[in-house]
Amino acid sequence: MFKFRIMLAAAVLLASTTIGGHAHEIKALASNLAVEKPGGKTTIYLSWGHRLPVDDLIDADSIERYDLLAPDGKTTALKKADVSLQTNVVELKDAGVHQVLVGRKAGIYTFVFDDEGRRVLKRGPKTGIKEGKIDYASRSVQTAKALLVVGSAPKEPIKPAGIPIEIVPLEAPAGWVNNSTLRFQVLLDGKPLSGADLTARYIGFKPDNAWCYATTTNREGVAEVRPTQPGTWILKVNTKRLASGNIRKQYDFESFTNRCTIK
Repeated sequence: MFKFRIMLAAAVLLASTTIGGHAHEIKALASNLAVEKPGGKTTIYLSWGHRLPVDDLIDADSIERYDLLAPDGKTTALKKADVSLQTNVVELKDAGVHQVLVGRKAGIYTFVFDDEGRRVLKRGPKTGIKEGKIDYASRSVQTAKALLVVGSAPKEPIKPAGIPIEIVPLEAPAGWVNNSTLRFQVLLDGKPLSGADLTARYIGFKPDNAWCYATTTNREGVAEVRPTQPGTWILKVNTKRLASGNIRKQYDFESFTNRCTIK
């Protein structure tokens, strides 16, 4: 159903993530993103890493929230356990768009130059660094969601889920069709985020650790794309902002990342 035009002649390689370089990413996925009728089932799972659809397993202890948001606004907690794909087989009883929402526990990472001038990554705030010259520290907030359409595609746009940062399609699911211009709004703390780089890739694109589409949000936090390539897509946005006040003793930046899975 959902298709994208590949805008770039070459792949946009995964050059930066929440802590700038080699961090893993969390994605919310499902075995079936378009369930034919209410009462149908799908398997929800998480992917941790860079490659799609599955890379590394994810530790349940690192997950702060893992929920299923129904069309009526009711939230159901999804189970998580051990180090796994965190799979959940769910029955989707109501027609409309269900949203899988996941958030990792925020982490702080500090970049330090060692005695030989090498730039290394240390877990924890600047106050915990005992050796080396500190470059900067960042607090990383990672979120992800997947949109599951049950029954006939709704003719009304879906509402934001209210997570710290998210990508929200402005067109109704009934308009997610080939060769149509689709708009996505990026929200940070519920407010439009302008000048944000939005990248995307479909599952099956090679190399499997690269992005094949890139654009930027306007002053209203909106980016336009025109779909031509069928498949399941992952959209990604990442932004940084300066920390303020006494918290600067702990870290210099806050990094926010969201990945949205849609078909």
